[in-house]
Amino acid sequence: MWDVRGWESLTIHNDPPLVGAKEEFLSWLAEVPQPHQASWERRLKSKLDHPHYSVRLELYLHHYFGSNGWGIDVEPGMPGSPNTPDFKVTRGGDCIIVEAKTVLDAQADEQQTQRLRQLADDLTKKLSKTVIIEPLSDLPSSLPTKKIVPQIEERAATQASGILEFDINDTHQNGSYSLKILILPNYSSTNEVSGVQGMISDVHNITTGSRIRRALEEKAGKYGQIDVPFLIAIYGKGEFPVRPRDEIVALFGDRGLLIPKSAKEQVIEIPRSNGFFNTIRQGKHYHEHISAVLFYRFKWLSDSHIHQIHIYHNPFALRFMNPGFFPNVPQLVPAMKWINGCPE
Repeated sequence: MWDVRGWESLTIHNDPPLVGAKEEFLSWLAEVPQPHQASWERRLKSKLDHPHYSVRLELYLHHYFGSNGWGIDVEPGMPGSPNTPDFKVTRGGDCIIVEAKTVLDAQADEQQTQRLRQLADDLTKKLSKTVIIEPLSDLPSSLPTKKIVPQIEERAATQASGILEFDINDTHQNGSYSLKILILPNYSSTNEVSGVQGMISDVHNITTGSRIRRALEEKAGKYGQIDVPFLIAIYGKGEFPVRPRDEIVALFGDRGLLIPKSAKEQVIEIPRSNGFFNTIRQGKHYHEHISAVLFYRFKWLSDSHIHQIHIYHNPFALRFMNPGFFPNVPQLVPAMKWINGCPE
């Protein structure tokens, strides 16, 4: 059974598997330094899906790297960029920039308030830039849009190129709230990415592979070219579990049919060149600055739970990441073969 339980479900019953999962997340939270620990705790215990599931991924990554001897810098500054990555991890002379992204199912969109979605849509049209608003905490019954809008507009005015990402932390109605704001350049009214979670309204017509690809695009454009390996970690929260076939489509292109000229030949299926790894623009691979993509799974067993990860290395990357950094982890290496097994 794939993960379908948020924090409230983890705490409302005393079933041993639920108690075990809750205690594990809390033990990982204790490893996170302040001031991040306090904000991560609010997200972990949120009743909203997005903050809860996104911090699960960050907790796992923080624990995984720490347990394997890496030094971890949470939200470090990046020279020449207003954006901050989720982690910079170092070990000896090796360094990796890590970005985490959680992709939620269609039902999670229904949790978010229509006013928040409308705010993102209105700003997208006004600024001619795609604005995505993701809640990072429980939200008050009403949002102070007259305070939020000027903050977004002010930051948007400083955007030179690429994706701009920042948080808004404020108080309203005697309570605090946090929002993550993403501003994408080159808005096109025919190809909108507006609204909460970065999903367009007709989410049921979007394939899982294309949703993963869109999430990767959001993270890939934050810094431009950087001089160290860049890893993006994805968590597809499990009511529409992300399968390897979805990952292959996201990274290496949708499947198309090659129709033969002769009736004696067979129709064959081929990948299109629109995958996250193999898209070419202006004569070169567009995401060659991304070294690899990591996929995280959380899976319930009959009496426990497990965490699983596997990694796809970008065969077109400018900076390859050493597979030896991740012992015993299934990995598709640039030679297009799996080592250490295959993902489930």
